[in-house]
Amino acid sequence: MLSVSRKISNRRKIFWAIFVVAGFLIIRSVSVAQAATSTVRGAAWWSDEYRYIYFDCLDDLVSDQLDVAENLYAYPEPRGFHFYATPCTNLVHHVSIDNDGNFSGTAWNYSQGLISLEATTTPDADDPPDNYAFNVNCPNTCNAGNNCWACYNESTQLIHGWARTASSGDWIRLDNATATPVALQSWDYLDDSVLPGHDVEPGDFVGYATSTLGDISFNCESEGGGAGNCATRDYKVYISNLQVGHLSAPNWSYSNACNDEARKAVLKWYLKSGTQNGYEIVVNDTNSFSTSTSDYICWSGIKTPSVASQYIIPNTDPGCPALDYNTHYYWWIRLFDSEGEATEWYQYGVDDGHLGSGDEATDGNPDSDIRTFTTYAHEFPTPYFTWEPYEVLVGTTTEFTSDSYYYDSAAPAVPLGCSTSTCSYLWTTDDVSATISDDTAPTTFIIFFQATGTVVNLSTTDPDSYVCSTSTTVNINYDLPLWREIKAE
Repeated sequence: MLSVSRKISNRRKIFWAIFVVAGFLIIRSVSVAQAATSTVRGAAWWSDEYRYIYFDCLDDLVSDQLDVAENLYAYPEPRGFHFYATPCTNLVHHVSIDNDGNFSGTAWNYSQGLISLEATTTPDADDPPDNYAFNVNCPNTCNAGNNCWACYNESTQLIHGWARTASSGDWIRLDNATATPVALQSWDYLDDSVLPGHDVEPGDFVGYATSTLGDISFNCESEGGGAGNCATRDYKVYISNLQVGHLSAPNWSYSNACNDEARKAVLKWYLKSGTQNGYEIVVNDTNSFSTSTSDYICWSGIKTPSVASQYIIPNTDPGCPALDYNTHYYWWIRLFDSEGEATEWYQYGVDDGHLGSGDEATDGNPDSDIRTFTTYAHEFPTPYFTWEPYEVLVGTTTEFTSDSYYYDSAAPAVPLGCSTSTCSYLWTTDDVSATISDDTAPTTFIIFFQATGTVVNLSTTDPDSYVCSTSTTVNINYDLPLWREIKAE
């Protein structure tokens, strides 16, 4: 039985010729749109009769392998014996998705021939059956005006529109299946999977297209509505080239700043497709980009091999010192694949091939510029307290006093003693029966009623609403009885 590798190599270096009993077989070339950014690869399963649809000539197994049954006696017409062939030598076809989400190019099936995913220049003859009604679901225009028949909406992860066989003119609808529609997994495969519970990675297609010649499955994992059939036929359609799908920054929470320092940032990225083997990052405090000069705040250099998905600043890289307080930073990243090929540069917060307008600003975006992340204005407060008496007894009053510090923008790393005019406080304890005289005062009195180890917590908030907490376990004991010796009468 024919098996299609789920990651078909594009480095087969073989030469071929085609000899057919009835004569010469002429195959025409099909060009690919130059504006495409996502390369569609792999194979879809049509049926036992029509078998595979190949989305790139690099994956055309039928015309370059001797052990495929169709090569020996069946299709394509005229039937004959097909020798080895260098992929994409004579039959050239590709499918791509551009930055607008629009498909272009041509797939191929040994029985039905070329299958187009883009319109020709004769709109009246090539309008799809729904007359472009699907366009309302596309993120950008997809109609006769730009020769578009199909689109991808990354927000919904769904494919919409049509494809068409060149030989018979049969239409293939890409968004007709209701149970398992054709979808393309975006970067958020953990929380927003297009096929939950299955081995679907960013850049993988799933689901079914429909046609009068039968349904077409885009992934063995989604066959049978998700039952899967990969043990019998291992195939999928996928995006092959490495791409960034999502960025987030600075990923440095109040808790992080309380326990470490305030000027750190963790730059994170998530793949849209492909396999990463390295990365390179540039950070600057202006919206200017350079690696050839020192006009940057931080440059990681090229990190290969590396499958890391985050970069922490500061670090030991000589070109990446500590960040400044209260500063807005821009950042860029590019990735490297296993062949050492670099992606384009992606900028945080910019729609430049990834959905930058959907990038995550974990700092609340204080400057209202989605292209920047912002460091904290100064260090976070240092809460600290003491109590008296040190030996705490059940039912007695214990005095707790804050000795906390805070920082301000004038001297962001110099500790200042808290006062009622600069800091606010909140005292809590895990002893629900305890009474706290004033839970927001710098000094308070607590009475405990249980003899146990009790956690006392103090949260200190500075004038900029930065807040940190500290906790201490206080051992509560009973007061021992007084013993005295009494002489017998």
